[in-house]
Amino acid sequence: MVPTFRTYHKQDLPHLLTLMTQLGYSRSADSLATTIKALHQAGGEIFVAELDDGIHGCVSAIIDVRLAEGVQGEIVSLVVSEQARGKGLGKGLVNTAETWLAQHTDTIRVRANEIRTDAHAFYRNLGYTSTKSQVIFEKQIAS
Repeated sequence: MVPTFRTYHKQDLPHLLTLMTQLGYSRSADSLATTIKALHQAGGEIFVAELDDGIHGCVSAIIDVRLAEGVQGEIVSLVVSEQARGKGLGKGLVNTAETWLAQHTDTIRVRANEIRTDAHAFYRNLGYTSTKSQVIFEKQIAS
C-alpha cells in the first residue's frame, strides 16, 4: 500500500475523531468540526495520510505570528493510527506540512509534550532541533 497525502475533506471528520482519541484528546464531532473551521479561517491547513483502507494519519499546519518572534510555521497535532505506525506516514505528513508552510515562512516549529519521548526522537531524525523548554499556563474563561 502506497500512502496518499492530501488536504482534509469534510468526510474525513470521523477518522480525525478516532485519531484525536489515539493522540489523547476526546472530542465531539461538533467540537472538532468547529475547530477545523476556525483553523481554516485563521489560514491554517489540515493534511491526511490515506491508505487503501482509509485515513490513518493527520497533521495540521498553522501560521503563528508573535511580536517577539515574528512569523513562523507550526506543525500541530501530528498523529498516525496505531496500526499504521512505522510505515512512513508520519514522515510523509510532516513533509507535506513543511511544503505547505514553506510557501508562508522560512521557519517551522514543532511542540511536543515532554512525556512524548518517541516524538522527540522522530522530529530529531527529521532535522528538527530543540531550541527551548517552557511551561504552559492555562486559564479557563467563563463564557
